[in-house]
Amino acid sequence: MRRLLLAALLLFTSQAFGATYQLTEEVDIKPQPDAKLIEVWVPIPYENPWQKIKSIKVESPFPYLLQEEEEYGNRFLYIRKEGGLKEPVRVRVEVVVERDELKPVKRASSVPLRYYLSDRLVPVEKFKKMAKKVTAGKRTAVEKLRAIYDYVVANMKYDKSGKGWGRGDAIWACDAKRGNCTDFHSLFIALSRASGIPALFEIGLPVNGDGEVKGYHCWVLAFPDGYTYGIDASEAAKHPEKREYFFGHLCDKRIGITRGRDILLNPPQHGSRLNYLYKPYEEVDLTPVDGLNVRFYLRELSP
Repeated sequence: MRRLLLAALLLFTSQAFGATYQLTEEVDIKPQPDAKLIEVWVPIPYENPWQKIKSIKVESPFPYLLQEEEEYGNRFLYIRKEGGLKEPVRVRVEVVVERDELKPVKRASSVPLRYYLSDRLVPVEKFKKMAKKVTAGKRTAVEKLRAIYDYVVANMKYDKSGKGWGRGDAIWACDAKRGNCTDFHSLFIALSRASGIPALFEIGLPVNGDGEVKGYHCWVLAFPDGYTYGIDASEAAKHPEKREYFFGHLCDKRIGITRGRDILLNPPQHGSRLNYLYKPYEEVDLTPVDGLNVRFYLRELSP
């Protein structure tokens, strides 16, 4: 018999947020009749001062846990099915998210050491010489960050033709000088961290009205001189009239789902760390598989 499982989290805050969205995610798990163990991790939008989760509702035929990993604080619904699956099943997750604009703001706490270090496709040491050249003559961290931003926006082209784009490979992006938001921000993070300025990759969904969401969007939080700056270099390249705005600001037309690169799930997956993650991940008998059909739907709610 199908069971309805409900998890609800209510947050009380006096802060007025810019927008409230209902995010619905449908996850169809394909039949695996010979499997001994099926595991699915569904990422749940994170929380920070600009994004709050008002409620979470889950419909699942199998038991699940709401888990959080330690490195970045990403949260997941962990769904476990022992034995084979003869018929397809659907997991439905509904999250009400409040999202606000991010403006440059003073940080109240220190920046995690992880935000200074390399990722597999963002090798900081290899960019130190280039970063020194890009930021030559700049004295403060904000000045250096702006020089890096201007370099990336001016030299990268938003272009998803051919192969190589979308992996967030900073070296490829530097050489090809094109790609999507993942490539723009991998190069930005590489140069920022190589300049001693911590930076954090965030990925989620763009908000372009109500209905089904196709694709993802990503951006950066950078931390110069004890401040938090939002960076969206790819949007600045696509919309030159917003170039000033997207240095320091992030509009509320986005929902963040996970932070960081080289993601280790909770409980840990048996496959490699994940380059980045915004949609569910599945393993069957401890082996990664591509067996999920995932759809996202957004609806803006009245404040």
